[in-house]
Amino acid sequence: MNESVAALLEAIRLRGEDVFGPEGDEPFYALPAEAIDTLSRPIGRKGRRWIDPPQCKAEHAFTLHCQLMNCVGYQSDGAILYHPLTRKAIDTTEPVLASMGWSASQLRALEEGDRKGSSAYHRLRGVAGWLLTEPDFLKEVKEVRTLYHAIPRSSRPRFPLGRILAAPGRLTNAEALFGTALVSLLDRWGLMNLASWGLPSPQGPLLPNELPETSLARPAHGIHVYIPMHYPLKDDDEIQRKIEKYQQQAARELGIHPSLAGLAHFETYERMFQVLHLERAIRRRFLKNPSGLVGAIEEAASEAFHLSTDRIKRLRKYIAHCQAGMRSQIKELRVSH
Repeated sequence: MNESVAALLEAIRLRGEDVFGPEGDEPFYALPAEAIDTLSRPIGRKGRRWIDPPQCKAEHAFTLHCQLMNCVGYQSDGAILYHPLTRKAIDTTEPVLASMGWSASQLRALEEGDRKGSSAYHRLRGVAGWLLTEPDFLKEVKEVRTLYHAIPRSSRPRFPLGRILAAPGRLTNAEALFGTALVSLLDRWGLMNLASWGLPSPQGPLLPNELPETSLARPAHGIHVYIPMHYPLKDDDEIQRKIEKYQQQAARELGIHPSLAGLAHFETYERMFQVLHLERAIRRRFLKNPSGLVGAIEEAASEAFHLSTDRIKRLRKYIAHCQAGMRSQIKELRVSH
């Protein structure tokens, strides 16, 4: 690990606790600058500052470093790369692009393509929010993590955890059990990999899917659609309805809550993911659950995501209810199938 990063982690590590946890696989995420500034000023009736000036400086330096490295934090085996959180919109006024001599129409096409890509990432963050509030998914991740810890620390695969390509005959029993469980997790929930235990990477659409049918990287999750080259999809609502029907059927066959099919409320789930991720990042800075921390987290989230504290409180309630298996009771997240 980069020495400067190690020094920063040491500066903000928890007293008496390894910053990466006893097993070495606890992630330490960077905080948004707005959240750092909020936590460093007086909050609440008691006016408590949750981050003192030296730590505030270290936090900002760590966040800047992560931005330059295009990562969201660190684990013991290195930087955590997670594009749904680090992707930035293309700025066509940047000197490098401006100096390439592209025409106005070419730049508009570039911006349009980037806009469509950005929309896809909003949905992927929504999928991550749904997954991290789904009890069955969290239970399965916990089971896979237990099998991971059964492997000697020196032999454990590095993150991100994707499909293991090692020959079965060369794996120990612990490694084989873990590999089978991991692939089952990725296939069932439609993931490319686990960037960390708390950051699942959903598979986006493959249009066209150029991966060979025998490829281990070919997603087993989802449905496959064949469209003749002569057939226009525009305005064909019937095909869209059929695709939604098959998505719902696939969810039922996998024993997955039907609300994942089509993910109608991905914008709300995206917000839930952002709040959930920020909360766990902040909580890693404290050994216990000190009085007043929840209020500080809500203030920090409000500033970071430009939402009212009432909205943040509501999103946190949604997260808690979903994780308790009460997703269907939340009016804003209900779907009709």
